Amino acid sequence: MLIARGATAGECVAPAGPEGLGVGVYFDQDLFVPGTNEDRDYTMGIGIEFFHERGPLYLLGDLIDIVVPVLGFDRRCGRIHESYMFGAITYTPDDIAKPDPIYDDRPYASLLYLANKKVVADDERALGVELVVGALGLDVAEQVQSTLHEWVRDSRDSVEPQDPKGWRYQISNGGEPTLRLRVAGSRLLGEGDHWDLGRSWEANLGFQTNVSFGLNARVGYKHSPFWSVPYDPINRGNFVPSLKGDELYLWGAGRVRAVGYDALLQGQFRHSEVTVDYDDMRKLVWEAGVGVTKGWPGFQATFAINAKAGDTRLPDAPDNHVWGGLYFSMWFD
Repeated sequence: MLIARGATAGECVAPAGPEGLGVGVYFDQDLFVPGTNEDRDYTMGIGIEFFHERGPLYLLGDLIDIVVPVLGFDRRCGRIHESYMFGAITYTPDDIAKPDPIYDDRPYASLLYLANKKVVADDERALGVELVVGALGLDVAEQVQSTLHEWVRDSRDSVEPQDPKGWRYQISNGGEPTLRLRVAGSRLLGEGDHWDLGRSWEANLGFQTNVSFGLNARVGYKHSPFWSVPYDPINRGNFVPSLKGDELYLWGAGRVRAVGYDALLQGQFRHSEVTVDYDDMRKLVWEAGVGVTKGWPGFQATFAINAKAGDTRLPDAPDNHVWGGLYFSMWFD
């Protein structure tokens, strides 16, 4: 628990945070891990995040004030972090050259979104509330994927990878608004000079409705808090970045997720030609990642290798999927 200088125990006051604005740029792509690229399932993700400590960036008012007491967190002891993130994620079946509907694999799906997050955290705990507002089924994903494939073919002087032919069968093709509310928490379990271990949980309600529980660990030269491990920032990142100067550490994280509903598989309100029945979905899935993070004053870079279980039991769907991530964060005073 953090107690500001000049305060007594029981008068917990959060320390002052730095002024300025941080920017994170995140890329997920299966091309980043040679030998594992299958150009299927979660094929691409892009995110740009603007984060601030105690900044006027939050749209949800004081929703976190309702959540914090319920979970037994004294927000006076923590520092407030807020962020906006613009992101896009893309899913495809395996046979992208097929122009017909594919019913034995996961459907094409895409999400373009704006996420607004507020986090209260101290040295031992973190709690975040996030609202994601977005659109399913836009044609941006097809254009980006086709352009990227053309660039790869030209650079390799090859006929592979082929252009995707089935995007007209994506979930909510033509566009449909959607949203998700997420509450997440983390607690430090143990630490030493060169390691730490934490546990995490989250609950999502909306276009993805699920709960998850996980662990994260770091080994190396570290200065940032345990909850700032840069794991999966585009999809369900652990809170917000924290840039604390010179660092170099290895990290690993994993979680188990119980799934109730996923519009990126089952569709939403608008008719979709290809969807996955609830009975064909995996109700319990694992997700994991390992990475190396290097920090300098005002800048941080991460390379990650991520993996997850397949979301369905369909005959042509993968049992698991691997992709790479490049994540960069900068702080401007």
